[in-house]
Amino acid sequence: MTEQKYIGTVISVSSGIVTVLLDDTITSLKREIGGKSYFIGQLGSYILIPMGSIVIVGMTNKLEKREIVLNGKSHLRYILEASLVGTVKGGRYDRGVSYFPSVDAPVFLAEDTDLTVAFSVFQRYGFSVGTISLFESQRAYLDPNRFFAKHIAVLGSSGSGKSCTVASILQKVASFPDTNIIILDLHNEYRAAFRDANYIRIADFELPFWLLNFDEICEMFIDPRDENASTQITVLKDLIINSKKGKNPNVSLYVTIDTPVFFDLSEIRARIQYMDTEKVSLGGGVTREGPFYGKFTRFLVRLDGKLNDPRYEFMFRPKKYTTSESLNSFLTSIFGSEGKARITILDLSGVPFDVVNTIVSVLARTVFDFNFWNPNRREFPILLVFEEAHNYLPSSVESTARRTVERIAKEGRKYGVSIMVVSQRPAEVSETILSQCSNYVVLRLTNPNDQNYIRRLVPDTFTSLIEVLPSLRQGEALVVGESTPMPLRVQIDIPHPEPDSGDIKFYEKWKKSDSVTKIETVVSRWWKQEKE
Repeated sequence: MTEQKYIGTVISVSSGIVTVLLDDTITSLKREIGGKSYFIGQLGSYILIPMGSIVIVGMTNKLEKREIVLNGKSHLRYILEASLVGTVKGGRYDRGVSYFPSVDAPVFLAEDTDLTVAFSVFQRYGFSVGTISLFESQRAYLDPNRFFAKHIAVLGSSGSGKSCTVASILQKVASFPDTNIIILDLHNEYRAAFRDANYIRIADFELPFWLLNFDEICEMFIDPRDENASTQITVLKDLIINSKKGKNPNVSLYVTIDTPVFFDLSEIRARIQYMDTEKVSLGGGVTREGPFYGKFTRFLVRLDGKLNDPRYEFMFRPKKYTTSESLNSFLTSIFGSEGKARITILDLSGVPFDVVNTIVSVLARTVFDFNFWNPNRREFPILLVFEEAHNYLPSSVESTARRTVERIAKEGRKYGVSIMVVSQRPAEVSETILSQCSNYVVLRLTNPNDQNYIRRLVPDTFTSLIEVLPSLRQGEALVVGESTPMPLRVQIDIPHPEPDSGDIKFYEKWKKSDSVTKIETVVSRWWKQEKE
């Protein structure tokens, strides 16, 4: 370590945190090293503490100037606090610290060349998401296997650059021949960023009702507040199983209530209608109400409401997927022929919000179940991207989508299914899901509740990093997790092309817009539910 990089000595050591007293000769926090300027104590910068044959790496969390007593006299000195993040031994960097520095150990400022050692192991993958904010000549390299396999959370306030960050990261793997990524796109933002993707519009998309499992069917049709709900559940279950077995005699021995095979919903509705109005003859012209008389009235109202709503035609009036054998075609539409779709974008922008939950649940569960039964799952890993996750994976409401994704978050890694959760309100997303993420890409967050939520998710030694979240630039993020050698403040690469998520230029459009909006046209599209 050169004298030019020496900055002070350790005066306190606790679990994962060191306090450094800067040298009294330091009158300026700016240092010129190798023709480049470095700033001592800048939040997110790194320090080096030699300990014999090893060097401990720390990240600066805090810098202050305060009165301290030395040799019975009061002095005004700089005090630096840093989290210990890794160790360099034999020219190799390892995450974590097994040896702690001693008091009075010398402390040095880290420069660009020092960080090269930390990233040398990861550079072999060639997967870099951007540049390190405080070392712009240094790329931020990640271990892509740990990044994509261990679940990812991309979090940030509206306008912080979430969509561009997601697009930038995914574009780096989109050209690989065996990439399998499915994006659930609520606002049709990503089509512009992935022009060669397998794009599925909701107008052309069918999600046949017979793919729903029984929990999803109950959530859609049965009101749990109905006093007859338990009866409805029991009868409906029997009718669906019998219909599935009757329509699929070749697999009837294996059919369960959740087996994804065709059943006749119209026949089941007719049978329930009959039971709801049935009267039993007692002879002599006397009748009495049947055992289920009036018990399905509210159920039928909810069922007919969905069946007659044109917004739900893609589910209840399928044209392509009307037999059990068509499940192969449905999966091919998502994964591509022989799983070669690379990127599939499901445009859910035209889906009514009251059914988004069910759609997400069915799609996510179908993908998970596919790899669950796939003997070649280790060669067919899949990444599911949940955009605007707070809308359908809420922390406050129990739902089938939330239960499904929570299961994938807990078990998906074993079956080659990983998730990327994208949200502007992390405090409103299921904590179970976010806590299972091992990699966090956190952009600017201004809401105190969201900041506190993130503070609970990251390791204790890095909670001070949360203080910089409100001041991050657009597209700048804190990257923390198993895929990175140390917590990084990164300026994410700009995607090419960019997603269609940019802010509308109100001022410019108000000054002059070349487009003419005809109210009659808008109303007509509104009525017909024509988004594009």
